Amino acid sequence: MIEDCAMIKATKEYQGVVEAFGLSPTRWWDKRQLNARNTWNIPDHLVCLWDDLELVTARDSSTHPLFPMRIESLLLALLADKIKKESLDPHGPLNSPHWSFRKRIFTLGIENDKGIAPENIIDYVLWYGHCWELETNMIVMKSKSPVLRGWTLLQNMASIHHARKLAERDAVIYGVITDGSKWVFIQLTNKSRYTIRIFSWDDEQRQIIGQVQDIIDQAVARHRKILSRSSLPTPTVHQISECQIRELPAPFDSSDDESSRVTEQNAYHTATVEERGYNTDIGPWVW
Repeated sequence: MIEDCAMIKATKEYQGVVEAFGLSPTRWWDKRQLNARNTWNIPDHLVCLWDDLELVTARDSSTHPLFPMRIESLLLALLADKIKKESLDPHGPLNSPHWSFRKRIFTLGIENDKGIAPENIIDYVLWYGHCWELETNMIVMKSKSPVLRGWTLLQNMASIHHARKLAERDAVIYGVITDGSKWVFIQLTNKSRYTIRIFSWDDEQRQIIGQVQDIIDQAVARHRKILSRSSLPTPTVHQISECQIRELPAPFDSSDDESSRVTEQNAYHTATVEERGYNTDIGPWVW
């Protein structure tokens, strides 16, 4: 996968993101490569689903339209299993780590510099706390070309990382961009150091599951730390950085084809208009 990483880093957009946010590469993640002792076996109910998926899809297409089922089932099942094991209140999903869907980051940088901050959709956000504090440690994007679009994931991660670092919060964040077959993982540390790792579903399923499970475990651990918090810090990350993660309008149809989704330009315009009436004095714990 070294060639894939080189392909991501060779793009002008990637270099623009790295320079704009002052990021630097590191090989730290290489020292924590998963081995047989700390990988996760695929849960039995997911094995059945994924085996059936392989039976009914064409062998000559690694990006079959049904493959997003693999992504959703993995993300949802691993978090649900973790919450059950932690014995968290099943009737209070807004007070425990959870996924939210179809989000878009809005910052002054996006409005003023469209070249560095391209319009794109974040498909999943793993929240462990309040949206105004940008308390997420993982975002996931679906793409038909995850390697070629890896720089967009890094840009979105860097926006969250920069906002939380500006507010002197823990800024470690992980990101995934995938088509269900190839999985690109990126990590940003508190010191603005980043690492990229790429896995293939065909022969690295346990590594992919292990990476996602490890990030979910960290989200649950962060959630425990803020359970005793009686109120939000003042000012919040949103107030300091003017960065927020907003929900986008639903697509016009159920197709997952990128060409049939709400266009990024229209979605950006719609969310910006809605933001004019946004009241930052009240709101949910998490999105």
